[in-house]
Amino acid sequence: MPKEKFMRGFYRFSGRQLLLALVFLLVAYPFIDDLSWGEFALSFIITFVLISALLAVGGRRGALAIGVLFILPALTLHWLPHFTTIGKQDTIPVASMALAIGYTVWQLLRFVLRAPQVDSEVVCSGISVYLLLGLLWAQFYVLVQNADVAAFYLPFNPASGHILSTYDAVYFSYSTITTCNFGDIIPASRYARSLATLEELCGVLYIAVLIARLMALYTKTTHGTPHALHSAEK
Repeated sequence: MPKEKFMRGFYRFSGRQLLLALVFLLVAYPFIDDLSWGEFALSFIITFVLISALLAVGGRRGALAIGVLFILPALTLHWLPHFTTIGKQDTIPVASMALAIGYTVWQLLRFVLRAPQVDSEVVCSGISVYLLLGLLWAQFYVLVQNADVAAFYLPFNPASGHILSTYDAVYFSYSTITTCNFGDIIPASRYARSLATLEELCGVLYIAVLIARLMALYTKTTHGTPHALHSAEK
């Protein structure tokens, strides 16, 4: 079997795998976060997500090499708090994770926007980008809090000292990107408010652009030259 054909088959379902990994992470997170072994379990799930992300963007040799440069350090720094005094919300591990997620978002977005037709990989990748944007902004919120401990206000949980946990940051991020914020976490500083505003805009605009792009691809596939597209797939 030619190497190029093997690689296409190897990455064929990577978008679906990444989407399943992300959904599993978001569903499992609140249930295992407070368990005694929850930190290790979450780290394994996040490792699976990052490896799935690497497979999703690694269809080309150059993209795979750059993906390794971003994702491998993020994985390493994510595991260090389990064995060293480094905190999981320290700036360097969080910034490294943000870079890894950001690179994945960029590559998947390029794939969705350049795809010649709609298929399950395009749809799964498009949804994955939206979910990854929520995780990316969660890292940004932690970084802002590291720079200013008063960046957020938690009116219903004053015992926390108004410090976001990692789960709080993820929860606030998805509440913001879906414009369903419940007011239990309030951005207090100028930078936190600016980030929240940008995330809301990105979330709304991304959905609009994604739907428009998928409709254009669907129209092209159904009213264009499906036989030529089918031959190109082969």
